Amino acid sequence: MLNTELRAIALSTIEEWYDGYFIGRFRGKYNPWSVISYVKKLYDSCVASGPSSEAVVAKNVESAARVYWVRTGTTRLIDAYIKRHPAEVISLAEQLIREYEAFRYRPSESQDSAGTSESDLYVALLPTSLDVSKPLDGQFDGTAFLSLCLYGGYLTCRVSGTVCIPNQEVFMVWRDLFGRTVTGENMATELGQSPQGKLLIELWHGRTDFLSTLATSSHGVLTNHNKYREKDYANHAANSFLAAAMFGSLTHPDKSVAELSDVVVSRESHAGQGRSDCAMRLYSSQNQPNKFGLIIEFKHIAKTRLQDTDYHERRAVEGLDQITSQQYHSTLAGCLERMDVGMAVGSNVVYAKSRLYKRQTDEGAWEQVSSFV
Repeated sequence: MLNTELRAIALSTIEEWYDGYFIGRFRGKYNPWSVISYVKKLYDSCVASGPSSEAVVAKNVESAARVYWVRTGTTRLIDAYIKRHPAEVISLAEQLIREYEAFRYRPSESQDSAGTSESDLYVALLPTSLDVSKPLDGQFDGTAFLSLCLYGGYLTCRVSGTVCIPNQEVFMVWRDLFGRTVTGENMATELGQSPQGKLLIELWHGRTDFLSTLATSSHGVLTNHNKYREKDYANHAANSFLAAAMFGSLTHPDKSVAELSDVVVSRESHAGQGRSDCAMRLYSSQNQPNKFGLIIEFKHIAKTRLQDTDYHERRAVEGLDQITSQQYHSTLAGCLERMDVGMAVGSNVVYAKSRLYKRQTDEGAWEQVSSFV
């Protein structure tokens, strides 16, 4: 059914998606349920398509790779932890996902050419006693949470005592977990069903609707009452942008793989630092990495002005003007395309205004444009 080349691709796919669990120092334990499910799905697809071209069979090999094992059980205990401690889980999940990406295509598991050891990149798991029969109340216990994930098969443990995501199947689970925790079920579903690069393309056109929805989807953004509201908005929104990156919404349409490490979000958590609230370096419309800069300045809408749309617009324009007057774009040296966004946010309101700029060289003058594409 499969020629030699396609058989090799299928075996490589199985290894990427379902291998990776450690047994002592040996990393080579597969998830048997998922492997069997993959082979069955591949067989059924090939039978259903009948005698087909090599391209069709290759598509079957690729499309058969999906999450199988997780759907056989429940994540009730993990979900309970997430509901009680979303901020802490978000931080851990982001770290685990970034570390998985850092090692995903690394030929050596022990040390890279720069001398980075596994202990520098993997999350440490300390000895713990976890009683899963007791409710997960009280303060967040990172060790207990990681242990729970380890015992459930969502992580694997090395001899060194560090834990990591074992394979692509489990990575997809962590990606969805991060997205649901940060943005909520509805937005995570929308991100998962969106075509690759959806948000990035919207930004190239200067549109802010999807950006505004995403930026304010994060838990706590629209109900924040801390002293430095705009800075807190930035921290919440930054996590939402990372979630969008995981789902491929900030990945260039021409790229084959969406990687979180492609998107670095800078957020300002304290007032008076002379920097924008949130900034990102993304792929430009010309498919150049880190050549498109996005700058967002948040402005708070007081409860007494929630119905005043003219005020909302003025606040958004204030954010735009602040980006210009304070020259926040100077932090995006090397960018050839740039989008400034002033975003006014209230308890149930968000209003955004944007400006697009382009230049020919890294040191050239910025010229305002209506679109990059």
